[in-house]
Amino acid sequence: MNAETALNVIKEGDAEILIQDSKNVFYNPVQEFNRDLSVAVLTHYAAEHHKRIMDSRKKTLMGDKLLTAGAKFEEGVTILEAFSATGLRSIRYAREVPGVKRVLANDISELAVKSITANIAHNQVQGLVSTSHNDAAMVMYEHRKQTERFHCVDLDPYGCPSAFLDGAVQCVRDEGVLLVTCTDMALLCGNTPETCHAKYGAISLKSKACHEMALRIVLQCIESHANRYGRYIVPLLSVSADFYVRVFVRVRTSAAACKQSVSKLGMVYQCVGCDVVNLQPLMTGGARGAESQAKLSLPHGPPVTQLCQHCSHRHHVGGPIWIGPLHDVEFAINVLKVVKLGAFATQPRMEGVLTVILEELPDVPLYYSLERLCAVVHCETMPMLAFRSALLNTGHRVSFSHACRQSIKTDAPAEVVWDVVRHWVRTHPVRSERLVGAAAAILGKKPATSIDMTTVPEANPPSRQLKLVRFQENPRRHWGPGTRSNTCVQGENKIEKSKRNQGKRKRKDVSKGSSPVQKTRCAQKEEEVVD
Repeated sequence: MNAETALNVIKEGDAEILIQDSKNVFYNPVQEFNRDLSVAVLTHYAAEHHKRIMDSRKKTLMGDKLLTAGAKFEEGVTILEAFSATGLRSIRYAREVPGVKRVLANDISELAVKSITANIAHNQVQGLVSTSHNDAAMVMYEHRKQTERFHCVDLDPYGCPSAFLDGAVQCVRDEGVLLVTCTDMALLCGNTPETCHAKYGAISLKSKACHEMALRIVLQCIESHANRYGRYIVPLLSVSADFYVRVFVRVRTSAAACKQSVSKLGMVYQCVGCDVVNLQPLMTGGARGAESQAKLSLPHGPPVTQLCQHCSHRHHVGGPIWIGPLHDVEFAINVLKVVKLGAFATQPRMEGVLTVILEELPDVPLYYSLERLCAVVHCETMPMLAFRSALLNTGHRVSFSHACRQSIKTDAPAEVVWDVVRHWVRTHPVRSERLVGAAAAILGKKPATSIDMTTVPEANPPSRQLKLVRFQENPRRHWGPGTRSNTCVQGENKIEKSKRNQGKRKRKDVSKGSSPVQKTRCAQKEEEVVD
């Protein structure tokens, strides 16, 4: 790289990367939380892997050489970063994760690979990080042999990763970890359900619980790809943050367990009036053990009547989604220990999110939104502690979800949830002119449950008492997934054609039936775009 070339040095964690002023290589500082969390997860996984090696040799961890970050460990973990861009993530893995044998930083862009090579030399990790200039799918397909598989595969593409999951689930070793990021939240959250089905094999629904549903759609998609090769996944950590979802799953091989996977998937029936959700497993029965040979059976359904029993509206049907646990509690506890012992820039946020994850009810899919419950009946929003206390006083469990500030995750039936709302409306009445539609149907029914809204200590979880950073505010103005790198493999002519075609439909619609003046302006704008 020429010394005259203007460079910006960006420091993150223990790594430094060099960015040219042209900004041709993609780098998004907003995703530092994503990278910090990935380093913490792989740090625990590498220690876990090392312990398995020592146990197999009947040695203790202290009896062998201790793991050191930045040093090569011949029996350590191998990592593939399929979309490396600047190489920042790969360099951080090499410098911050103890017990690494090799990190392969791949990118399809020649300019990106040059940037990665320069950054590797700048950080002096040539012995740990190597580069690959290839299509991500091809790299993964070339490492499908048992002896060539990676312990960890990191997929963080721009948008949807589904095109790369087939190769990813094949090139991960048994007990290996697959790390997947999805930034196409618009379709995962129900804006374009037909596109979601085309890319993820599931229909997404619009609701306040859409961010958790996005996680469950992604897990379902990964599971379906793994099952085709006699493999299955165990979710270790599933996080919804900012403009993306990030899942960490363990990959295992078992034909018997694959047959049980269908019992972890279900369809979603969502009322269009009150948003109450009912789940229908694709198959029922069997046992909880991954190696169970218990036979599954077809369920009876649907789980709802033609009209919602609460508000008499119809239902939308979505899915299938993952209805099993989103997290491995023990794994999350160990990652939290790593975070507390580390020195991450986003450490306060990581502690807060992981603490809320540990407080979540693991066996309750999806959640209610307190503000949505009150909006349906047009009443004043009740205090969160009062609502949680009311559910706890009925003998049911309740928790937050890390995916939503106003979330109510509970095992209480919908009837009990609406009885709490009815009890609140008694002292906070709704104006008569607003009692129409779903509100009239719900509030017109008599409560069937005795409600006590006396505040109980359990209603205030530890994460709230300690005032942890549980729900991050927008990190900066105009934050988001950023602009896709323009160092793509297509030629300059294609790029110019793409720019020239931007907004062509709008210009075409305006020109139809327009006045001569409007047509002239349209033509002028088109000439400006071409220039």
